[in-house]
Amino acid sequence: MRFAVEPEARGLRLGQYLFDRLKLSRTLVRKAKAGGAILVDGRPARTSQVLTGGEVVEIRVAQAGRVTPEPVPIQVVYEDPYLLVVEKPAGMVVHPVRDYVSGTLANGVAWHLLQAGADPVVRPVQRIDRETSGLVLFARDPAVAGRLARELERQKMERRYIALVEGEVAADSGTVNRPLRRVWGHPVAREVAEGPRTPEQERLLAEAAAAGRTLREDWTAAGQPAVTHWRVLRRWPGVSMLELQLETGRTHQIRVHMAYLGHPLLGDELYGGSRALIGRQALHAASLAFVHPVSGELLRFTSPLPPDMAGLVARLDAGAGTS
Repeated sequence: MRFAVEPEARGLRLGQYLFDRLKLSRTLVRKAKAGGAILVDGRPARTSQVLTGGEVVEIRVAQAGRVTPEPVPIQVVYEDPYLLVVEKPAGMVVHPVRDYVSGTLANGVAWHLLQAGADPVVRPVQRIDRETSGLVLFARDPAVAGRLARELERQKMERRYIALVEGEVAADSGTVNRPLRRVWGHPVAREVAEGPRTPEQERLLAEAAAAGRTLREDWTAAGQPAVTHWRVLRRWPGVSMLELQLETGRTHQIRVHMAYLGHPLLGDELYGGSRALIGRQALHAASLAFVHPVSGELLRFTSPLPPDMAGLVARLDAGAGTS
């Protein structure tokens, strides 16, 4: 990863530049420093070095995040030496997990990079559920991955989704600001964190803490903060189309928040939705916008509705007119 030092950075120490200007993590810089992998104009440099402006700073870090390249067909929306934006179909997992060790989007991206003669290292910056379709961002460099992840954490990355939900949503727009936590005893489900855990649950949590095991916030009664903004795009009898923007990115956030409002996603049986009209949760990652971590350019990508959701919209229009 290379950066040309701006004239305005004159007088900064290299460490300041890496942390404050490039927003690199201290862990990444520490690893690069220990391995002599921080270069200025091609020569190893100390983080105490004072910059004059115009230098070329290069960070070389060990590659991580390898998955097995597999010839899984993928649709690349955008690609440059630092990142890729890929269209994920519904039914495909983003990255290998215990129950899905191959055939994932990441396996296909690794194959794509290998065929292009690049190092097939895969780093998804954000993930979407298996049955959700749409745009997924991958980084091709660990430093770029770290910067994008921090932009996501700081809510600097714009992510918009299109959903079809049950019922005719009365208001035109709104915000759900409710924390989420795991459903006790369920392997994947989440719920809005309202009310305390049962005494038995709290006892088990206390025992885990006493044993020194780190507990994520989503295991606690309070849960993790979660904010979803939404607005109605269309209405039909018994169905509404919403555009949703995430302020946070919790597991199943949109699905749980819409169910909390009494409007579960069509097809989302886990949270009370019916599959009478569509065979999977009707959720599509339709828009992604962020500042390029190297060039500083604002990038914006959009994705049309996939055939199953677009077909359902056409059937709703044909059956009830448009609104």
